[in-house]
Amino acid sequence: MAAIHQLISQVSDAALRERLRQEADTLTQGRSFGLVFERHLPEVTPIYGTRPRRGDAVAVRGEPLDDLWRVQRLLHGQAQCVHLTRGQAQAWPLDQLLVVRRFGEPIFPSLVPIDRVANGPADAPWHTLIEADNYHALQLLEYLYAGKVDCIYIDPPYNTGARDWKYNNNYVDQNDAWRHSKWLAFMERRLRLAGKLLKPDTGVLICTIDEHEVHHLRMLIEQVLPSLTVQAVTVVINQKGVEQGRLSRTEECALFCFQASSVPALHTDDLLSPQLEDPTSRLTAKPRWERLQRGGNNATPGLRPGLFYPIHIDPVARRIVRVGRPPGRGQLPAAHELGDSSIAWPIRRDLTYATWQVGPDTLERLVAKGCVRLGGYDEHRRTWTILYIGSKLESQIDAGTVVITGQNEQLGSVEIEYVKAQPRSIKTVWHRGNHDSGVYGSLMLKSILGTPGKFSFPKSLYSTLDAVACITRDMPDALVVDFFAGSGTTLNAVNLLNAIDGGRRQCILVTNNEVSADEANTLSTRSLLPGQDEWERHGICRSVTWPRSKFTVVGHRDDGTPLPGEYITGQTREVPRARRFRHMAFLDGAALDTVPKRKQLIALIDGLPQTLVVDDQPFIVSEDHSVSVLFDEAAAEAWLEALDGQVHITDFVIVAPRKRRFDEFKAAVNELLGPAVDTEEVRRPMKEGFAANLEYFRLDFLDPEQVALKRQFREVLPLLWMRAGCIGPRPSLLKNAALPAWLLPEVNRFAVLTDEAQFRGFLPLVTARLDLTHVFLVTDSEDAFQEMAGELPKGPLPVQLYRDYLENFMINRGDRT
Repeated sequence: MAAIHQLISQVSDAALRERLRQEADTLTQGRSFGLVFERHLPEVTPIYGTRPRRGDAVAVRGEPLDDLWRVQRLLHGQAQCVHLTRGQAQAWPLDQLLVVRRFGEPIFPSLVPIDRVANGPADAPWHTLIEADNYHALQLLEYLYAGKVDCIYIDPPYNTGARDWKYNNNYVDQNDAWRHSKWLAFMERRLRLAGKLLKPDTGVLICTIDEHEVHHLRMLIEQVLPSLTVQAVTVVINQKGVEQGRLSRTEECALFCFQASSVPALHTDDLLSPQLEDPTSRLTAKPRWERLQRGGNNATPGLRPGLFYPIHIDPVARRIVRVGRPPGRGQLPAAHELGDSSIAWPIRRDLTYATWQVGPDTLERLVAKGCVRLGGYDEHRRTWTILYIGSKLESQIDAGTVVITGQNEQLGSVEIEYVKAQPRSIKTVWHRGNHDSGVYGSLMLKSILGTPGKFSFPKSLYSTLDAVACITRDMPDALVVDFFAGSGTTLNAVNLLNAIDGGRRQCILVTNNEVSADEANTLSTRSLLPGQDEWERHGICRSVTWPRSKFTVVGHRDDGTPLPGEYITGQTREVPRARRFRHMAFLDGAALDTVPKRKQLIALIDGLPQTLVVDDQPFIVSEDHSVSVLFDEAAAEAWLEALDGQVHITDFVIVAPRKRRFDEFKAAVNELLGPAVDTEEVRRPMKEGFAANLEYFRLDFLDPEQVALKRQFREVLPLLWMRAGCIGPRPSLLKNAALPAWLLPEVNRFAVLTDEAQFRGFLPLVTARLDLTHVFLVTDSEDAFQEMAGELPKGPLPVQLYRDYLENFMINRGDRT
């Protein structure tokens, strides 16, 4: 159209030019530019278990759901119906009809409890799994959590043409000429609702997709949710590749959609899985522990009195309990303080006084950060060897070039990583072995369920974990939603992330209970229909999503067999181990008196180059190698002096003809250096499960007239529990029990007044509860509600039932196109 307007502007006749411009504007009025697609008829969803009523839209069981009739009247077990498009009138037996809701019609949802698993603290937020069409579930979630969701992670159908999704209850395959526009219409309706859930300043939407729709989806998001800024990440999910056309594809795309007003800085620390490549981004190394005691002739109390002070030790717990102060120039420790294993002084091997490397104030800061630890207790010097991670560590931590990654309580020390530069932003290509969807998706799902999965191409647990973690790493109480839950990978990832960092993140899963095309054909040959128990138990939610979620929480299957395998946590820890010693008893140290002879010995030792052999040096101690050699036992004292503080050396080769002397040297080294420290990967056995709670619901629909008559409190109660954050076990009422005047569960954070006449007795109970977030008041009178709400304490949100519920879903009709 831009070209047409440019041509019109070249018309010399002003009247004609204006007329042409008006006609062009008329043609373009109402047309959308950018991503243009056919917006198909709204989807429909069946309401199983609901008896048809007058005015309902219904389909005949076994027929297409979009072939709709309208119920005119009910008589003698039959429904007199009129076809919505053909106008044909016909009577149908009620048991042959299925109530259908078209998208855009008002719905009044409820949650029917199906199952639950409680394996965590009673006051922890519960996860929820909702079996439903995700469009109607999103309408419900908008009522419960509008503007409150921190992260939405979805893995929608990729629309490959492989009959992996349905539109209006019909599979869409590669022969459908409208499959792209159907997919876009399908996604558009859901994205509009999803956008309303996100926190307006910090909420993030993550969509994974492959090349079939990635460009369309990105344009759709930018068109439907213009407030979001989109960035694409390429994730390698199959390093072997899958043949698609003439190329073998190895990756998919993850679209990260940030609020444009607040784009968070994401650094490499936020990804938990180790990276396969890009060695320049981070350099991991063991810390170089140095002796705290200063060497050299000028390290004396007389010259440096401020660096001479006692360090108080708990010798049983092997930790520093207090840093003393310098006694003053010319003052030395009292005799009773020497040899006391609870006090460390800087004493040389010749029993003269030295000084520490840093002053007491600096040492206190380093001790508080875990950057100081004990070596061994030296009986000769009658004091402790104390180690610290270099004099520059504090400034390196502040500058971000050193990162403390963990604490080793047993050794009283930290685990650190040396970073080559300031933390780098996450790159847009993720190439990590843990993201392989075959090993950590399909095989893991099979391992959890104990049988080959019914779900094709589940996500790698760790690619999902990394995506969610990089958004919620600093949000331990984040709310995460996945409305294309599939096999339940997102909940598994959230539970693992909580276990890693102690968070209390909450996850809401939504998935339908569709059966596969092949299973649907098999079940149909047995005269089974959707909605029947035998059919529904084969659906994805009941046969995969719920079992996986339950098994991973408790750590075992229903038959009691523990889940095999371990989770990768991305963490490391220090573990002590014995240093290794080799006794060269067949050699005489005095005979190794030349460089060539010593090099012949070094040639037999792995890890040491012969270039370390130096004239007249009776031992090898290198700061760059983990092996030390004593060639001549006569030089043992000098060797031990050189070893002091060299805790990185783990292997020792000792030339000594007598076993007794070898044992003496071995004991001296162990006393001097203490145990060696290894770094190992932390893994979590899957059989341990997670300290988590999970409730499983099926979405159902209520009669608004019955709600208005206050006859549906039990059906609405789960929604009130969810709206208040799912804290504590969901309360319930027995079916035939009388409705109480109020409900105020001790472990939940909401209260309900069902009888407004009892408000005076209800008010002091609510006032005493400082933890409440919502107070629901059942009244038909707006004035009465305002009066009661005005007397409630500040803090909890007052909500009028059932007016709030009915008006929300009467108005909330979503996309009516």
